[in-house]
Amino acid sequence: MTEQAMRISLAFVVLWGANHLRGQSATTPANHPPIPKNSTASELDQLTTRVTAKAAKSTVDPPKSIVRKNYIDGYIFGKMEQDHVPNAPLSSDEEFLRRVTLDLIGRIPQPEQVRAFVADKDAAKRDKLIDELTNAKVDPAAIPHPSAPFLDRWTYFFGDLFKNAGPEIGIKGRNLFADFINTALLLDIPYNQVVTEMLTASARSNWQSGPSGFLARNHADDADGLTINHEDTIEDIAISSSRYFLGINLECISCHDGARHLEKINLWLSHRKRDEFWRQASFFGGVRIYRAFGIGQEFAVKDDEPRFDLKYPSVKRVQRYRKDVTPTFVLTGQTQAAGENPRAAYARLLTADPQFARATVNMIWAELMGVGIVDPPFDFDLDRQDPKNPPPVPWTIQPSHPELLDALAKDFVANNYSLRHMMRVITKSSAYQLSSRFAGEWRPQYATYFARRFVRRLPAEQLYDAIAQATDVFVDFTISGTGEKVKYMLQTHDPLDLGGKDLEDIRSLVSTFGQSNRDQGDKSLAGTMVQTSALLNSNFIKDRVRADKGRLAALMKADPPPSNETVVAELFLATLGRLPVDKEKALAVAQLQQYRESGAEDLLWSLLNRTEFLFN
Repeated sequence: MTEQAMRISLAFVVLWGANHLRGQSATTPANHPPIPKNSTASELDQLTTRVTAKAAKSTVDPPKSIVRKNYIDGYIFGKMEQDHVPNAPLSSDEEFLRRVTLDLIGRIPQPEQVRAFVADKDAAKRDKLIDELTNAKVDPAAIPHPSAPFLDRWTYFFGDLFKNAGPEIGIKGRNLFADFINTALLLDIPYNQVVTEMLTASARSNWQSGPSGFLARNHADDADGLTINHEDTIEDIAISSSRYFLGINLECISCHDGARHLEKINLWLSHRKRDEFWRQASFFGGVRIYRAFGIGQEFAVKDDEPRFDLKYPSVKRVQRYRKDVTPTFVLTGQTQAAGENPRAAYARLLTADPQFARATVNMIWAELMGVGIVDPPFDFDLDRQDPKNPPPVPWTIQPSHPELLDALAKDFVANNYSLRHMMRVITKSSAYQLSSRFAGEWRPQYATYFARRFVRRLPAEQLYDAIAQATDVFVDFTISGTGEKVKYMLQTHDPLDLGGKDLEDIRSLVSTFGQSNRDQGDKSLAGTMVQTSALLNSNFIKDRVRADKGRLAALMKADPPPSNETVVAELFLATLGRLPVDKEKALAVAQLQQYRESGAEDLLWSLLNRTEFLFN
């Protein structure tokens, strides 16, 4: 960018570096184990400390008495009170608004939204906003592909989770699977029903059936690359379904017994045997997945004669050996009822088990709070869940708040497995609404108490959409196989919709920021120096901060011309969701007074590169 832009950027860095949180010392929580250094909580805790140290405000007021708005707050603040752990104050309106819109709909608020929300004196405005964001009001023009920000954000989330990808199940199959998820969210279909439909789906072609995409996606090719390896496929389905819907990772015991392998990793799995995994997979022994026309990524999903041939060679795992493969649910030892379809039995046993509700609410909690009550969310150790039956030393109880996890799970079941209800309960709690800034001496032991808000980098898709919103410069993405045009990346169905030479800069940016390809890897929120360099030098960014485009063009060409103070305020609201503090305002206004258009360009460029913009 220009020399002026570098001066603005460096000046803002000086302002950040000069700000340090001050406060009184705090008490160390009693009998609380240290956080593992490589845990999500530890990583986000360190990140939060670094980011908040560069906050715009140099001091944070001590927290006022926190209103406990629902049962979540009773558990969260009750534990902090019991262990003498201080907590952050409630977030400001600006901090809360940006957070909750990113978390629930994947977008940053617009300047007019920020102004209106801050000016609103209604004590219930936060709850009302949450209800509004999750109502998923659909644009009628978008039908038959219902689109609303809430639906876009969570359809993409589950698309990442289930690895819904065109190269794996074909463009038509991918689109139908995405529409299935979208419609389930729109109608708030009970999640146990959604999961049952995926696990029991049958179809002549997954290009004609949305829920069959889940099973088709788990197909495993044989050595020839064309034939489906039936045994590997049903094992992959058992692994995926147990991971996503029960929060347990059976991958290790798919190759060997847990004994002498997992004693230092997962106590429950260390007692599991490989043949238990086979009996779990056997529920799918009768499902036959094959290429509908012998080639390509169109799959038939049909029930056939049950079969699990342990002699059939695997292309993914060590050789199997002969054992009893009667379908048996790994958590309870139950099997199907007389005459019951094995897949239907598996879906019934899985969704009725308390662990299904516990794993689901923990997954949503982790997505909204940054860290699961059990972390990582898909690695439950079932022998370390009950404080009344603690594991042997040196093991500790795995959930940070086991009673809260049980309460959330019971609430989820009592409210008909509604994901939307669970999102509302969590985001309406004062625990969710705490500030990331802390008015005292922060200690790492506080992290698992959720004593302040964890800071997270925006996922790649949210970052792109935030840049497009902030600059008001959009491009059209074409949903492959439909011709439908969308302008937000969270409205796309997978990274395949970012094709074309004209989108090369965009593909490069989101790849650098950890976009999942939905093949082997999951999305990454890790930060790198390459990301910093990509933003500073990106042609994609430079092209969007020109004074003749988007938001800047509207400001520069307005009649009558807005004052420099107005332009500065608008750009801060459009990017950071707040007005500038005095030092920021003085610096930015001075730049615009000297350069006007180029100064506005440089200011916007600097704000897009600012840490505060990149993080939620």
